[in-house]
Amino acid sequence: MKVNNVFDEIVDFIAGHQPEKIIDFHPSDGTQKRVELLLSQKREGKLKESEQSELTYFLMLEHIIRLAKARALKQLAT
Repeated sequence: MKVNNVFDEIVDFIAGHQPEKIIDFHPSDGTQKRVELLLSQKREGKLKESEQSELTYFLMLEHIIRLAKARALKQLAT
């Protein structure tokens, strides 16, 4: 199975369940601050390997959520 197919399957699943809640979802303030810290440390070249993994996972999840929000919006528009 190709990566895009895996993402599509997960995104479709997320978007298909209560699309209004998916659209309204935002990470908590604590999560946003943590990501800002990780991005700042990355810019400064001070990011540890474990922190890079954490940032990579967050960015992947953020991508999935953005795709799910777009599909949820499309779903509600039809």
